[in-house]
Amino acid sequence: MTAYTIGLQPVYSQRAEAVPQGVTLPPDLSSLSWHQAETFKLLQDPNIDVIFNTAMTGDGKSLAAYLAAMTNRTYTLAMYPTNELARDQEKQVAGYKAKFKPEYDPQIYRLNAAILEDFIQTNKLSSKLAGLCDRADNAEILLTNPDIFHYIHDFRYLRRNQEGKGDNANRLFAKIDDNYQLFLFDEFHVFSSAQTTSIFNAILLIKHTLPGKKFLFLSATPNDLLEDFLAKAGLRYRIIDPVKQGAYQFTPGDNWRQINYPIRLNFPQKLEPNLRSSYDWIVENAETTILQFFQEHPGSKGAIILNSIAAVKKLVPRFKEIFEPLGLKVRENTGLTGETEKSKSVTEADLLLGTSTIDVGVDFQINFLVFEAADAGNFIQRFGRLGRHEGFEVYQAYALLPNFIVERLFEMEKHPLQDGEICDRITFSDAIRAHYGYVNEFKQYPKRWGGIQSACVHLELKRPQMQSKYPEAADKFAADIESALGISIKQMYGQLFRCMEKEKKKIIEEARSFRGISQLDCGIYDGTNSDEPERERFKTYNLPSLLSNFTFEWMEKKDFMAQAKKAGLASSRFDEALCYLKLTGYRELREDWQFYYSGDDLKDMSKSGKVQIIKGLEVTGGINQISRKLANRGLVCFISDCDRATLRGKLGLPIHFQAYRLSDRAEERKPPFTIAFGRSALLLETLIWHWKPKEDEGWIC
Repeated sequence: MTAYTIGLQPVYSQRAEAVPQGVTLPPDLSSLSWHQAETFKLLQDPNIDVIFNTAMTGDGKSLAAYLAAMTNRTYTLAMYPTNELARDQEKQVAGYKAKFKPEYDPQIYRLNAAILEDFIQTNKLSSKLAGLCDRADNAEILLTNPDIFHYIHDFRYLRRNQEGKGDNANRLFAKIDDNYQLFLFDEFHVFSSAQTTSIFNAILLIKHTLPGKKFLFLSATPNDLLEDFLAKAGLRYRIIDPVKQGAYQFTPGDNWRQINYPIRLNFPQKLEPNLRSSYDWIVENAETTILQFFQEHPGSKGAIILNSIAAVKKLVPRFKEIFEPLGLKVRENTGLTGETEKSKSVTEADLLLGTSTIDVGVDFQINFLVFEAADAGNFIQRFGRLGRHEGFEVYQAYALLPNFIVERLFEMEKHPLQDGEICDRITFSDAIRAHYGYVNEFKQYPKRWGGIQSACVHLELKRPQMQSKYPEAADKFAADIESALGISIKQMYGQLFRCMEKEKKKIIEEARSFRGISQLDCGIYDGTNSDEPERERFKTYNLPSLLSNFTFEWMEKKDFMAQAKKAGLASSRFDEALCYLKLTGYRELREDWQFYYSGDDLKDMSKSGKVQIIKGLEVTGGINQISRKLANRGLVCFISDCDRATLRGKLGLPIHFQAYRLSDRAEERKPPFTIAFGRSALLLETLIWHWKPKEDEGWIC
């Protein structure tokens, strides 16, 4: 095996000179890091609204966030982008409570959509609103996701009729926001401009209805877009940056705490930039490299983090076959893994195979890592899982990057890395960011589509009941949002109402969603794991990935729902699924398929440059019933007359961007069109819209 190798130096974090006033540390914690003490101080400062903590991965940002809750009775609502991270942090916070023993005995609760539905069903509550109010009343520390936070502040859980009559707009958000003093957002850098805008809308709503709240963002990578919004809206924020402060060094010192251990990092050469090269490398090196490391270093723990769920699913049985005869446990953790397996996998596994469910913030103790990375931020995030804990003699990683990226790092003129060199973490991370490649950040989205949600919030604030309660909120919200996003609320109203009149409400619903509506999600009964509990076999997964990577059988909706109900699940979770399938296995080779449309002239449709709703779409793979279901559903989409490869290359589209091949001929071998769905359609449209004349407002008519 040919590979370039570098060594990463250990990292030491500066300790605070003193413990902040009002903080009593437990006996086993002698001091705080500089950034932890600074975070606590700023949370007590009445002149600061928003704080960004950009401490390095592994440097205790979680303790910085919860120190106020443990020592100062600060009720905290925390948002985590993945269920796995929320589960991990629930354990962390319980550990802090056991150490600090706060006198007010804060109750800790974790909440996501599935837990909320089960809670409502178990306790026979009337609605999601009732469930959310109950949890807020009984949890001083509530860990949830930014999706639920967004929908609370977009008035989604209210009881209203079709005319909008019913609960006042503040029926839920005011109760939630009044309960908590601190709103915490962890790993916020993983979100796009669309989610950033949604959270900013919520922050402004809170600012002008229940002022005095604190917002804390934890991320090793600052969010420039959010900073710009805050500054333009006059919100007072501070950035805690240990790198600029000089609070990291790479040699031991009297007042420095080790947070990362030295790592040997290999970059295998000549991996082709395709979906299979990493999988093939792992198969080829399963025994000679991966198993051999565990044999040479007994007691090791490792992880393999890949982009593809299907790749993980195919690799798990291979590794079980060679690892388990030696007494080594192999576990998986992906979006298709049941909750029981997920909850055990991180702590039980000797070798854990997973996807993005475990690469965002999860703190597991490993000394061996193999990983893919979709972009520079993803590389730094996944690599940051390694070297965080003492107790191992050797820390080894393999970065499975396409050959052209490895060449940029080691071979091209002015390449930043040298084979065999020792490098510090900060210099190394800067090199990765500078040479990995461009990924589009869709900075035009807030002005183009983010203002739609802003207009909806403003409409609610203008209702008579809201104006009597918050008389200045509507005008102040409008002024701040117009300044920050560079929009006109009046123009947003016009676009909003035109969409409603032309029965394109689905486009508005897409713009107001947090991560997208998932129009192509299918209900799945997973028949591939006989050890999985029955209720955990019911899942959702997107159609394109199913067609490419899995084998399945058709299920009628009534049969699927009946089985789900028998297993004790709330069937409402699957009501909006495109179709229902039984998963039977995984393809060794990806299926070659495409979207197919036989209706209007695709050339003309692609020239419109607008997001539209299309009906009659089919697929050339899978089974006929899928195409029939697909053809009957109106889908929010954007059609381009560029082929997918060209579009991805020119625009720097992210790896999981929902853009697929499209043709008007089922037998077309090289489809000339590209179709993007849902949120991806809105994002893609912004890359074209901002070149149009500013007076052109007929964008979704």
